[in-house]
Amino acid sequence: MSAIEKTVQTVEKVQKTRRIIALLSLPAVGIIAAVMAVLLLIFFIIFLYFYQLLVFGDPDKIAMENSGSGYVQLGDGQYPGVQLDVDGKKYAWPVPTIARVSSGFGNRNLGGNEFHKGIDIANGAAKTGNQPVYAMAAGTVTHAGSASGYGIAIYIDHGNGLVTKYGHLDSSLNVTAGQVVAKGQLIARIGAGIVGRSTGSHLHFQVEENGSPVNPLKYVQPPGSGEAGGPSTLPGELRYKPMNIPAVMKFLNSRNSALADPAILAMIDRAGQQTNVNPYLLVAIPGQEQSFVPRTNNHASEIIRNPWNVYGCWCKGKGATLTTEQSAVTAAKTIIKLSKGRPANRDPIEWLSTTDNPAGYYAEHGGWWIGVSKYFKILSDLGG
Repeated sequence: MSAIEKTVQTVEKVQKTRRIIALLSLPAVGIIAAVMAVLLLIFFIIFLYFYQLLVFGDPDKIAMENSGSGYVQLGDGQYPGVQLDVDGKKYAWPVPTIARVSSGFGNRNLGGNEFHKGIDIANGAAKTGNQPVYAMAAGTVTHAGSASGYGIAIYIDHGNGLVTKYGHLDSSLNVTAGQVVAKGQLIARIGAGIVGRSTGSHLHFQVEENGSPVNPLKYVQPPGSGEAGGPSTLPGELRYKPMNIPAVMKFLNSRNSALADPAILAMIDRAGQQTNVNPYLLVAIPGQEQSFVPRTNNHASEIIRNPWNVYGCWCKGKGATLTTEQSAVTAAKTIIKLSKGRPANRDPIEWLSTTDNPAGYYAEHGGWWIGVSKYFKILSDLGG
């Protein structure tokens, strides 16, 4: 190639470069480039969001974490469903020495379908008979004596359609019909042995609104964590709330879960009652750890007896000998133990698995609490 040809090519390259620079310097091109950059940034942000959503599954939780606002906690002293008395304070739990609900409100099977109009409070015959019973709220005693099915019972009218009933009492009552009582006043003692139509010593506690029975746990909560006399270490949202079994069944069936069995869910609900732990939390944990135990798992029938892996594993040792209810109670007691000493600014579920919890931790995986929180929220929403 001659020197002249080389010079011509060089000049052409320089001219092309100038044309490109001139084109890029046009305002329209600058605007297009800026728009492309913004779109690229938006796409990147959306990608990050949905990546977190796929991993953690709860956009509300993600939003709270990214904003730094923290988890919105309910007051430690008040369960969301508990109402306040006219004095602005809580209603009184009728048996302060017993925190165990041995039978819940609603449908139950006792040799035949039966709707239980209240809750039963008992802690074994030796620790139940003769325990003192107190009025849930101030009111007027409308009945004190024999009552069909309840042996000896007391009814108290608290006004505005609110009535409480206390059944299976000892015959030595502390109040009489027509008497006005104060909230927390001693009214009777639980009968020792079988009093009325019962299988053993317990208090039948019933709450009615305008003549219709409602769940007493709407008004009161056990004073302890299942250990009589001990203060509850759980925040309100983690305390017992009756499980909506049909709704949970539908949800679990959609996931082909072996836990979708009314008998299994009833056992989990009873474990929650006994320990004052929310049964939705007890279901959420195997949701995160066991993917709700798919029916396709070859060991599903064994895993559902201990999906919390208490005592190490469902597959061996003591952990392989338990019923679902027994393992659920043990898991609930573990939750109670780990909840002690939780700082006010820490998420109650995150505190269960953090390594700086002095009582230990439920799970080692750092994302455990996020998955459990996700399922807990879903299940709690099913309960209404």
